Amino acid sequence: TRRQITDLKKENFNLKLRIYFLEERMQQKFDGPTEEIYKINIELKVEIESLKRDLQQREKLLIKASKAVESLAQGGDAEIQHVKEEAQKKMQEMEENLTSRIKFLEENLKAAQEDVEKAIAITEKEKALRIAAEQKLSSIMNAPAKDVDMITGAEKDRLIEQLNLSLKSKEAIIQHLEEEKSQSGSYDGDLSAEKIRELTIALRHEKDSEIEAIRMELKNERNSFEKKVQSLQEELQERENELAVEKKNGLKRDKTIQGLTVALKAKEKENEELGSEIEDLNASLAKAREATHKAHIQKFKGAEDYQALLMEKETLLAELRSENLTKDAENRKLQRRIKRTDQELNDLNLEREKMEKELDEAQLQKSRSDKTINDLRNQLEKLHGEMTEKEKAVEHHYNILLSESNQKLQSQELVIKQLTDNVNQKDLLLQVEAEYEKLILALRKEQNIYSTLVKTFKESDSINSLQTELNNIFMLRKQLEDDILANRNLQKVLEDQIKDIKNRQDETLSFCGDQTSYMSICLGEQDRLSLQIDHLSLEELKKKVLIFFLLFTVSNGLILWLAEKVL
Repeated sequence: TRRQITDLKKENFNLKLRIYFLEERMQQKFDGPTEEIYKINIELKVEIESLKRDLQQREKLLIKASKAVESLAQGGDAEIQHVKEEAQKKMQEMEENLTSRIKFLEENLKAAQEDVEKAIAITEKEKALRIAAEQKLSSIMNAPAKDVDMITGAEKDRLIEQLNLSLKSKEAIIQHLEEEKSQSGSYDGDLSAEKIRELTIALRHEKDSEIEAIRMELKNERNSFEKKVQSLQEELQERENELAVEKKNGLKRDKTIQGLTVALKAKEKENEELGSEIEDLNASLAKAREATHKAHIQKFKGAEDYQALLMEKETLLAELRSENLTKDAENRKLQRRIKRTDQELNDLNLEREKMEKELDEAQLQKSRSDKTINDLRNQLEKLHGEMTEKEKAVEHHYNILLSESNQKLQSQELVIKQLTDNVNQKDLLLQVEAEYEKLILALRKEQNIYSTLVKTFKESDSINSLQTELNNIFMLRKQLEDDILANRNLQKVLEDQIKDIKNRQDETLSFCGDQTSYMSICLGEQDRLSLQIDHLSLEELKKKVLIFFLLFTVSNGLILWLAEKVL
């Protein structure tokens, strides 16, 4: 380190001497105007600034090119990924919409099946109730009079309570059926054949509109996919054009770099020439020194002359030293400039290598992007194929649903025609129902008469002997009312069965007419009995009650036989 410091100090001293002598030499050489020196200095500064600007511009161009390449790579990958995600999202949305619609249709089918099963269960329950009522009636009709007389008083009370409860339940059922009948009558009255046809036509139009809307949605989605593919192709074309422009710019930069290398080589040649000139000058200087030394020694042999000669020699040496220092300074400046130009050349070469690497990477990225684009095109073609297959499947599915709905509509139209044909039959059934209501009112009047008879029997002395017979009559009376209510429930079943059977309409109407005539005869007999009841004795009253009961059981049997024939 100390040696280096001493060497540096010596070099510094020598440099100062050289600078001093060079300044003196410059002053001696250019005692006049110094315009040439300033011009040279200004030209050198201008060259330096121009070179700096060229370097800055090239650095900016390189930065822009690298940024453009990075943006192309990143933008292409991001846009491709975005397009993939959008395509996947739309496919998922289409699949979800189709699955939701299929689920909705399946739920509707399940609901319809459940309604059908419920209707079947209700019909089976009604059949079971009808069979149980028939069995009860047959057991009551087949039971002998002796068995009835052998029933104890406690059992009779229990039976009376059960019959009262069943009567209340049957009355509630009758009321509910009357309400339903009124609602169904109003609905049947309001619903006409034209409205039904309009509803069927509206249903068809709605289904056709839904199918058309689905087709339009599929077409719109297909068009959107095609537009996106076209836009991607246009973007790819733009990117390819940009890459071509970048390649052209790269070639231009290579040319400029080559020009700079040529200029640097020229500068190096100039520096070499200057160095050779400096060496020649140094050699000539040494020769001149030797020649002058020899000449002065030969010419001036005296002391005085020798001193003058020494002074001249010293001045010449000082001049030569100053010239040497100036040449050395110029040489060092030129060497520094050469080093700078070499460094700049190396930097430019490195930048060129970077640009070549970036171009290679850009070409690789382009090849990768081309591969990804080809993959995307293949995926889009696959998606188009899948979409067409799904469209065909959906169209086939909706055509099947449309055919099924048309079949259902045709069956509904047939049922509607049957309903419109059976409106007249409903009027006849309503007349029969009115006669049944008259019969129920007559039976209630009879019940009031029996209650008054029971009160009169309670007031008499023979209440204990007649209590059992009156209980039997009351029990039979309750059973009769229950049977009438059961027959009324059977009337509802008969209405439903008559709607489906057209071939037996005349037969059922004749049976209903006979039945109504027979019931009117029974009612007339009942009115006649109610008028004569005040004039009868107790024994005659018993006989009349038994006759009435027998007549009513016979009529009930005829009703059951009619129901069996219809069913």
